[in-house]
Amino acid sequence: MSKTIFITGAGRRLGKLLAEYWLGQGWTVLAHFNSRTELTAHERLISWQANLADPIQVAGLAQKLADYGPIDAFIHNASCFVADDKAEGMLEHFDRHFHVHVLAPAILFEQAQWQPGAAACIITDIYADIPNERFSIYCASKAALQNWALSMAQRLGGQVRVNVVQPGPIQFLPEHDESYRQKVLSQSLIAQELGYDAIRKACDYLIGNEAVTGTVMRVDGGRFVTNRYEQTFS
Repeated sequence: MSKTIFITGAGRRLGKLLAEYWLGQGWTVLAHFNSRTELTAHERLISWQANLADPIQVAGLAQKLADYGPIDAFIHNASCFVADDKAEGMLEHFDRHFHVHVLAPAILFEQAQWQPGAAACIITDIYADIPNERFSIYCASKAALQNWALSMAQRLGGQVRVNVVQPGPIQFLPEHDESYRQKVLSQSLIAQELGYDAIRKACDYLIGNEAVTGTVMRVDGGRFVTNRYEQTFS
């Protein structure tokens, strides 16, 4: 009998890569997506749609997860990323980020059934520890998500291992121009676009290593420790 992994935000980009990887490993994949999915139909793929900013839809998704039965792994990858100056209103802006990043995984965790030795990876951001004034609500919600995840590692100790992955400048989007890309890469030690597979490798390690829980793993090319201050030497 194959193992089962539940992945939020699995319809596109990183989530799609994660889902395809675990399908390739022989697992059954429960793939959540928000509005559309680019995943190809597969005999071991079960896709569920829900807007994680809507608590009613999250409750419905959580019930499907509970009804499915015990799972072996959980990856919370779903995210929203909106700058404060692009928000239509502060209340909606706040609710959307905290619902997707904190409330949704909390409800899903509460309803999930776990196999012995189960593991969860919660994907946050290096912004959870490094504030960015333009994305203050995003940063705050990712910090809350990270703190919640570590609390779950405590609460579920001996039952479910819970770890955090902090991505940095991993994969650029088509709308990122060359000047932006070079600026971001200059702020990391490796100075390379590492790609989504770097995050997949981190999740694979954390799910597979039975000795690791309550850990925050940075996958950021060293950006977190890059000297962010202008210095001159004479």
